[in-house]
Amino acid sequence: MKKLLFLLLFSIFALPRASAQETCNLSISEAPTFFGLRLEMTPAQVKSVFGKSLKLKIKREGTFFQNFIDKPQPAFLPDVRALYLRFFDRKLYQIEIFYEDRDEQQTAAQFVNVLSENLNLPVKFWENKYEKYKLNCAKFSLVADRVLSPHVELTDEATRTRFEEAQKSKKQ
Repeated sequence: MKKLLFLLLFSIFALPRASAQETCNLSISEAPTFFGLRLEMTPAQVKSVFGKSLKLKIKREGTFFQNFIDKPQPAFLPDVRALYLRFFDRKLYQIEIFYEDRDEQQTAAQFVNVLSENLNLPVKFWENKYEKYKLNCAKFSLVADRVLSPHVELTDEATRTRFEEAQKSKKQ
C-alpha cells in the first residue's frame, strides 16, 4: 500500500515537472526561413536572394533596413511593410519583419498559431508575456507579436551575444 501511495504521489508531483523541463531543441539549420532568408547567410548570399530589387551595402557588419510604406514591396516580399536584417562577422544573425495588417481581428495567439503551422514550429514551447510570444530553441529565438502590426524577429542568440560583447568592448 505504501508503494502504491508513493507511486501515486511521485506521478502527481514529479511527472509535471519533467514535462515542464522540455525544451525546443531545433538547431540554427532548422530555424525557419523567411522569403528565402535564413540565419547565418553572408551578405553575398542575401544579395543573391534580393537580386537587383534591393540594394544591400553590407560587407561585414551592420543593419539593412527597408520599408515599403511609400512604395510597393518587391514581389518576393508579399505583405511586408518593413524589413530589418542585422549582420555581424559576415553573418546574418537577425531577421525582423513587420507585415501589413490584413486581418485586424487576428489575435497575437492566432498569429503565433498560424506562424507555427506554416513554419512547422513546435507550438507547445511558445511563451507568452503580455501578448509578446517567444520561442526559445537550442540556438535561436523567435519573437512574434501584433503590437502595431504582425511582427516577427528571428535571432541567432550566440551571434547576438558576441555582437553585444563587441559593442561593449568598443565603448570601453
